[in-house]
Amino acid sequence: MLISPELARTTLADLTQDCRIPVLPDVLLRTKRFRFNGHIVIGDVALRGYKDKARWRYDDRDVQRAARAFTELQPDELAVVDLPAYSDEPGLRHWETPDWRRTLVSWMYDAAFMKRYRSEDRNSADGDSWKRLGDNGLPGGLTMAEFIQARPSTPFMQTIAGSLPKELLSWSGTDWQLPRAYINLLDGWERVLADLNQRARICSTCRAEGPPGEWRTPTTTGYVTLCPACSGTTYQPYAGGLRGVQYSNVRRTTRADGYLCRLCKSTRAFTWDHCHDHGLVRGPVCASCNTFEGKGARFLEGEGTVLHLLECTSCRQQQTLPRRYRTEIAAAHLRETERHGRCRSRPRVYDNDFHHGTHTFHLCCPSHGTRWTKKMTTAEIHDLARIFVTAALTEEPGTTKEVSP
Repeated sequence: MLISPELARTTLADLTQDCRIPVLPDVLLRTKRFRFNGHIVIGDVALRGYKDKARWRYDDRDVQRAARAFTELQPDELAVVDLPAYSDEPGLRHWETPDWRRTLVSWMYDAAFMKRYRSEDRNSADGDSWKRLGDNGLPGGLTMAEFIQARPSTPFMQTIAGSLPKELLSWSGTDWQLPRAYINLLDGWERVLADLNQRARICSTCRAEGPPGEWRTPTTTGYVTLCPACSGTTYQPYAGGLRGVQYSNVRRTTRADGYLCRLCKSTRAFTWDHCHDHGLVRGPVCASCNTFEGKGARFLEGEGTVLHLLECTSCRQQQTLPRRYRTEIAAAHLRETERHGRCRSRPRVYDNDFHHGTHTFHLCCPSHGTRWTKKMTTAEIHDLARIFVTAALTEEPGTTKEVSP
């Protein structure tokens, strides 16, 4: 029987309430993760997502199997866990492959860094002290209680295979340990998830293999994998036919999913992106690009993204961008121009306040921890945005550039 994510969550919670392995049933509510491979893996059991009438469902038999994966474990015998060395720059390939041991290490050093960042000695010359291991196996002077309680507001970032491994981890004095049966379960989770991710890379039409996490296309029954060539034969490119039209006039009358995404140009569109300042349609975008559009500064760095924002005819005519992007442009300007004394490190811009036509940006030197503020008027920010837009428009296809004699 197919059941809702809410009922699946309740069922898993009821079946594992006396389990000796701490489980977080709320992971079953994270249906947005179906985009990656169509499943959520609990323990070493893959729970497929079934989509019907725009709602996701689980098979209740899969939920029961996932519960048994935990309840049938006998977590008595401990075994040594060989954790890899920490790396500041692990590389993208490291994160594309499921690895619960590396994840545990990243949690430890993240908690140590945050502890140092919040401490009074963050300006210490010994800037790498948070990486130094203590006698308890943890870096940066962390206690086990501090490690377990780190990032309480983001419980999903503390789960592996739907469970909470930090609560089972122990230090023998020389090694980290976990129940042997639990280690085997997590190894099984790695294998199942890696296999699902690999299968999700294969185009369902021509069987070509694509990059991880891409080529995924939403349909009425779930996600499928289509390469750009197969998507191009299935969905039409958007030619700007709704430029200058109010989003409110098309959201219920014109479907976006008959088009290719205007941004990535490789995936079926999911919705109409529109300017929130002027209410005008920009174009059809897929679910992934629609989410990415909310990432502010990171979005502006993408290829063709600024020109996409300028599909709003009002923004283009005024040579500006939506309000939230203007502040991102100002923040990027401050990162390039502001410095703490003679320090060469680019400051972090972590907040800004607006009062009586003036933005107050809060900056922090990453090398010394020194904090200061910088004020910019609305007019100054508009000027920066205009320069930014003008530069983007010169790169627009079909634009004639002046050639110096």
